[in-house]
Amino acid sequence: MFVFDRKQDIYEIAGMKIGGQPGEIATVLAGTIFYAKHDIVEDAEKGIFDEKRAEELLKKQEEMQDTTGNPALMQIFSESSEAMEKEIEFCTKVSDVPFLIDSTVAEAKIGGMKYCDEVGLSDKAIYNSINVSCAKEELEAIKNSKLTAAILLGFNPKDTTVAGKIDLLETGAGTFEKGMLFLAREDLGITKPLFDPATLPIGAGCGSSCASGMVVKSRYGIPVGMGIHNAPSAWTWIKTYRKEHAQRIEEAGVKKWVGPGAEAFHICDLGSNVIPPLLGQNFVMYGPIENAPVVFPLIGMMDMIVAEGNAAEHAIEAKEPHPYLVMSA
Repeated sequence: MFVFDRKQDIYEIAGMKIGGQPGEIATVLAGTIFYAKHDIVEDAEKGIFDEKRAEELLKKQEEMQDTTGNPALMQIFSESSEAMEKEIEFCTKVSDVPFLIDSTVAEAKIGGMKYCDEVGLSDKAIYNSINVSCAKEELEAIKNSKLTAAILLGFNPKDTTVAGKIDLLETGAGTFEKGMLFLAREDLGITKPLFDPATLPIGAGCGSSCASGMVVKSRYGIPVGMGIHNAPSAWTWIKTYRKEHAQRIEEAGVKKWVGPGAEAFHICDLGSNVIPPLLGQNFVMYGPIENAPVVFPLIGMMDMIVAEGNAAEHAIEAKEPHPYLVMSA
């Protein structure tokens, strides 16, 4: 096990702690709800969904948080401003955990920020994300909002190596007038920046994405995390293997893969989530919130191993709540 020479920042977001040395603060786990093709969504544009099932999923994630000691985040993914407002309102009534404002549509995220400002939820929200695709209007909206936490996405289309990601943070890599980290802190009012190195496909930069987290924590001490499950999800080999060794069936109106190939794909998808905590990272966006009952014990186990090692070798004390303290019995 290892520790970083640089002091590591620990942020508190609506009572949730994130950051620190490996083994100090439990890995924060974010499950996505209302994602593309999520079967609980009836109309993605209007924000119509099965509220009973959505509540069950959110409550189960909260239950797993209490079971393992890993703090939970709701990753609220919306297709429009209308949907974002409805979904944030619903989710924050059902669950008390902080949440990510997430979408591929800038207007939806901006709408989510404005809604949070209006109803007093800005202290519980994390913007996902500040990135090279952000137009001036989006950056201005972030600046004018009350949000203080945001994910900085380290995708540099000109250079996917570790050096390219550092260049983006430090100089703007020709996209921003200044480094993304300094832009967020100095211009946009983001006092709690979190870094996501941007998970690239296996064979197309995934290794550099994982490695860059250690460099960022070493240089800046800010919390780092990623949605590593996207790597096996985009892995051509495992998708081909699944197709050759599984079959597609429909059960209760839901289409799914069954067979050895499906099991292999599922294991790679879920198992990839152990990589960030073993590399000293602080949060994992683990994908569909349905996976909470499996992912939380899995990452809890990883946190226990890291905490045990760093307690013995580096005198790092695990702070409550932490799997090392919760799951030791």
